[in-house]
Amino acid sequence: MLHLHFNPETDVSKVLAPEALNMFQFEWKIYQKLVHANEMHHREIGQLLRDEIGRRFDRPFAFLDLACGDASLAHMVLRASKVATYEGLDLSRPALQCAARVMKDAPYDVELAEEDMVEGILRRPASANFIWCGYSIHHLQRAQQQEMLSAIRDALKPGGVFVCAEPVCLPGETRTEYTRRWQAELRHRFRSLTEAEYAHLWQHISTHDFPEAPEDWVAMGKTAGFATSREIFRFPGDLFCAAFLYER
Repeated sequence: MLHLHFNPETDVSKVLAPEALNMFQFEWKIYQKLVHANEMHHREIGQLLRDEIGRRFDRPFAFLDLACGDASLAHMVLRASKVATYEGLDLSRPALQCAARVMKDAPYDVELAEEDMVEGILRRPASANFIWCGYSIHHLQRAQQQEMLSAIRDALKPGGVFVCAEPVCLPGETRTEYTRRWQAELRHRFRSLTEAEYAHLWQHISTHDFPEAPEDWVAMGKTAGFATSREIFRFPGDLFCAAFLYER
């Protein structure tokens, strides 16, 4: 059964205004291009998630998807698993409407909520066995990232697992150095995008990305109280993104 929960305080006139929907469609097209071209390595990360789930859960489990978007990655990952409940949180109402279409025939309980991931995770203590968050926590400042990891640990049931994928920087690299290093390299990496699409994406990255070094992601997990914290995947080529696994 699927339940879709919208925030009653959301200003629908702004969220569903034509200009807002046009921007969502434009940005969603960029994201879909990157996914279909596998330029953010969604296939490899999806396989990592499937492998971890297969190794750990031979019984019903609860899956929490932070900043879930259209839930397509989770829908693929959870296929043939023993998942009992899926919960996806996202601030974008159009994205959640897409997720509802993706998950409409899922053979497990689905809850989709229009919520900020930071506030939402605090309201879900010990609620999930497996938590996934893709390319979102790096939008927070360092202190907020640490607080987020601590809240995620508290949202896991004993023995639970959290996996995230995030942009990363070199040890000691400043944010200015990071953006300078990637401005040219990223255009080469994201070949599927038009110039206009890449310019829009780069504006987002240069404004909202606050990457940390892989060693710092591991250290933050230990500070948050996870039993183990480690890097499990690194994008091929120059240092750009990595995936991390944390065990409660």
